[in-house]
Amino acid sequence: MTQQLKKTALYCRLSKDDERQGESLSIETQKSMLVRYAQENGLIPYEIYVDDGYSGLNFDRPDFQRMIDDVATGKIGVVVVKDLSRFGRDHIVVGQYQELYFPSKKVRFIALNDGIDTLNSHSTDYAALKNVINEFYSRDTSRKIKAAFRSRAKDGKYHSKTAPFGYLKDPDDHNHLIPDPETAPVVVKIYDLVLKGWGNHRIRDYLRETKVPVPSWYMHIRGIEDKSHMFPDEESKYIWRPDTLRLLIRNRVYCGDCVLCKSDTVFKTKKHFKTDEADWITVENTHEPIVSRETWERANELVAVKRREYKETLKDDLNIFSGLLKCADCGKALSRRKYGSNSSHMIYVCGTYATYGSHKCTQHKIFEEDLTAAMLADIQELFSAVKKDKAKLIDLLIKNKAKNEGKALNTKEAQYKRVCKRLEEVNRLVDKLYEDNISGKINETNFVRLLSKYQQEQESILAEKGKLESETAAVREIRSDAEQFADLLERYGDISELTPEILNMLVDKIMVYEPRAVEGVMRQQIDVYYRYIGVVKLVDYGSTTYYKSGEVLTAAKKRENAKMEKRIAAVKEEMQSDEAVSA
Repeated sequence: MTQQLKKTALYCRLSKDDERQGESLSIETQKSMLVRYAQENGLIPYEIYVDDGYSGLNFDRPDFQRMIDDVATGKIGVVVVKDLSRFGRDHIVVGQYQELYFPSKKVRFIALNDGIDTLNSHSTDYAALKNVINEFYSRDTSRKIKAAFRSRAKDGKYHSKTAPFGYLKDPDDHNHLIPDPETAPVVVKIYDLVLKGWGNHRIRDYLRETKVPVPSWYMHIRGIEDKSHMFPDEESKYIWRPDTLRLLIRNRVYCGDCVLCKSDTVFKTKKHFKTDEADWITVENTHEPIVSRETWERANELVAVKRREYKETLKDDLNIFSGLLKCADCGKALSRRKYGSNSSHMIYVCGTYATYGSHKCTQHKIFEEDLTAAMLADIQELFSAVKKDKAKLIDLLIKNKAKNEGKALNTKEAQYKRVCKRLEEVNRLVDKLYEDNISGKINETNFVRLLSKYQQEQESILAEKGKLESETAAVREIRSDAEQFADLLERYGDISELTPEILNMLVDKIMVYEPRAVEGVMRQQIDVYYRYIGVVKLVDYGSTTYYKSGEVLTAAKKRENAKMEKRIAAVKEEMQSDEAVSA
C-alpha cells in the first residue's frame, strides 16, 4: 500500500473538564476545522475518529485505540489533531507516539493550532515543551478538583457515587442522605444483635436464615450497578459476608456523621489508595441517623473488646500450620480460631465456610490438638521406617508415587532393557549380513530382502526406545525424589514435638476432609502431601477428645438432611421443567 493510497485520520477528543471552556473546544468545532484543513491540503480520503467525554490522561479511549490499530495495519498515512492537548495530556506517552511510534510507521503527524507538522522538523522543536505544559494543565485541574471535593467534604456534603446501605440520596440534594425505609430496619436489627453479644458469623447466619438480601442485591435490583454475576441463583441473594458486617458496624454514617476523603488517587493512573486516618474529614450530624450515637458507640466498644481479647489470646500462640492447610472439597485455606469464647482450644475451619456459610462449603472443622497428634505420629512413623531400613523405605516411596502418578515402574524398565538388547542384536545381524554379502555367502536377492526387514525393525525399535527413554527418565526422577525425601527424614524426622520449621521442611500441604461419625466417634481423613513424594498413605484418625457422641451424630444428621434437601429440590426443578416442556 503506497503513501498516496493511505487515508488521513482526523482525531477529535473532548473531556468533561474541557466542556467548561466553551464552544471553541466542542467536537463539532474540531471536526469542522480538521475536515476543512484536510480538504484544502489534499489529505483525502480521510476518516474521523471521535472520543467524547474522555480524559487526555487516558489512552484507552475507544476511537483512539481504533486509530492506532489502523496505523499498525498500515491504513493511515497522516494523523491530524486540532492541538497536542486533543491527542493527550501525558507528555511521556504523547512524546513516544510523536517521536518514536509514528516515525517508525512513516506516519505524518500534524497539530494545527500548535503549528506542528513532522514533515517540517523545525516545527517540532517546541512540541516537547508544549506537551509538558498540557500535562501541567491536567495536574492543575486535578488539584483543583481535589480541593473542591475537600471543601465540600468539610461542609458535610456526601459525594460518593452511591448511598451506603440503609440510606438513599435525597432527591432534592444528591449530596444529602435520607434513611431508606426498606433497608434501614436491617441496619437497626444488625446493631441490636451486636448489643446482644452476637458475633459477625452468627449475625451472618441469622440474616441468611431469615432471607435478608445483601447490600449488593439492592444495588443490582434498583439498577444502580450491574451485579448479575454475583447472583447465579436465589440463595446467592442472602449470602452475607462477615467482613461486610464488620465494615457496616464500624461505619459512622449510621449515627449521622460523614467520614470523607478516606481514599485518594494517583495522578495519571487514577489508582485508588487508602489515606491516613489523620487526613480523613469527619463532620458530625450531617443527616438523620439510623441508630443513636450511644448505640453506635456501644456496639463498636463491644466489637473492639472482642477483637482485643481474641488478639490477646493469639498474641503468644504460634500457628504452626500456617499456609499448609487446605479444604479437600473447595481448595480454600483453612482459618484458625478459638473454639468458643471461653475455650483455650483452637480449631481450623474452611475459609469458604467461614466467609459464606454452608451455602458454599461445609465446615471441615478440625481441632488443632487432634491435627498435631496425627501429624506428629505420621512423621515419627516415617522416621522409624527410614531409620530401620532406608533402602526399603525408598523402594516403597517409589512404588507409592509411581502408583499415584499412574506409572508402571518395573514394566517400563524391563521393556526398556529388552528393547535395548534387541536393538544390539539387530545391529549385529545387519553387520553380519553385509559381511556375508561381501564374502558371497548370501546372494543379492536375499541380501536386499533381509536388509529391508532388519532396517524396518531398527526403525520400529528406535521409535519405541525413544518413547521408553522419556518414561524411564520419569521413573529415575521419582527415584531421585524418593531419595531426597528420605534424606530430609533422616535430618529432620527425629522429633518429639512439631514446629513450623519441621513442618515446612517436610510438608507441602495438608488436605482436610469433612469429619464423619462412625459409631459415635468422629473420624476424619487428612491427606498429607510431603515434599518430593506427595501422599504416602491416607491418614484417617478417630477423635473422642472434644466431641460427644450425640454432638457427632447430630452434626452428621444435619449434613445428610441438607444433602437430601438439595437432591429433592433438584428433582422438583427437573419435574417442573419436564411439565413446562410437555405443556
